[in-house]
Amino acid sequence: MVGVEELFTPERRAAFEKFLDTLVKLDEYGLLDAVNGLVDPELIGRLAEILITPSTLKLLDRVDELVGLLGEVDVDAVKSNVGTLKAVLEALQKEPKPVGLAGLLRALSDPEVQRGLGVAIEVLKALGRASQKK
Repeated sequence: MVGVEELFTPERRAAFEKFLDTLVKLDEYGLLDAVNGLVDPELIGRLAEILITPSTLKLLDRVDELVGLLGEVDVDAVKSNVGTLKAVLEALQKEPKPVGLAGLLRALSDPEVQRGLGVAIEVLKALGRASQKK
């Protein structure tokens, strides 16, 4: 069994303190009383066991960084490309036929393949630009 000293490293202790501060704020706003009236105490205990793990404490410790990163994501771009991502994931589930050089040349006359190749080239350019910045 892991001892308390081993479980609460300085980083985890700081994350746990943030978690407790959040609980105090929720209590100050009266939200804990409202939730307590709605939820079974055994369920609350079980949720606490699930939530207070080394992984969640580590996540809590870095939540500010994660929120900052998420703030940089262009939500509209993600929304507009969800359909594309879904189509790509569905295509990856299919078993592709082997294609030789002649098949590749025939495929290049297909407008969908041409469009996809154009997208792939733009993605490769973006990857190249991003890797140069590091």
